[in-house]
Amino acid sequence: MAITPYRTSNDPFDRLFDTLMGSGSGGYNRGGSLMRAPETDVVETENEIRVMTEMPGLKKDDIEIDVENNVLTIRGEKHEQRTEEQEGRYHLAERRYGTFTRSFVLPRDVDPEGIEAHFEDGVLNVTIPKSEKARRRRIEVGGGQGGSQEIQTQSQGGGAEGG
Repeated sequence: MAITPYRTSNDPFDRLFDTLMGSGSGGYNRGGSLMRAPETDVVETENEIRVMTEMPGLKKDDIEIDVENNVLTIRGEKHEQRTEEQEGRYHLAERRYGTFTRSFVLPRDVDPEGIEAHFEDGVLNVTIPKSEKARRRRIEVGGGQGGSQEIQTQSQGGGAEGG
């Protein structure tokens, strides 16, 4: 499997470079408060790939998911929640607001038509099924002396490497 995130590090130097260079990896500079790309786990099973992204404070309508040219892109926006009653002189403002983008290059052996997404308790779960031809299967070998023999195979579908 080769799922390649466009953003490969949460290293402070990388985030600083992304901010200064305007990289599309997931930041939005708003008055010194950078909205970082959300933390994500990617898990592969025999039949699917699951992308689990933490998005606390967001609503389902704040999230957009696209797949184009085998690239899964997750976009979102966390809106500022200040009300008139909360206006005043802030002594500390650590919560981050703004937009973010997170993109992943998918392996070629997935079925983009079967992708499903579910958002609950601040976590987005995207399920990407593998295509039938990429799934493990047993092949019976016939002929010769001694009957038949089974050989287990698994497709080695690879994705484009991104960086």
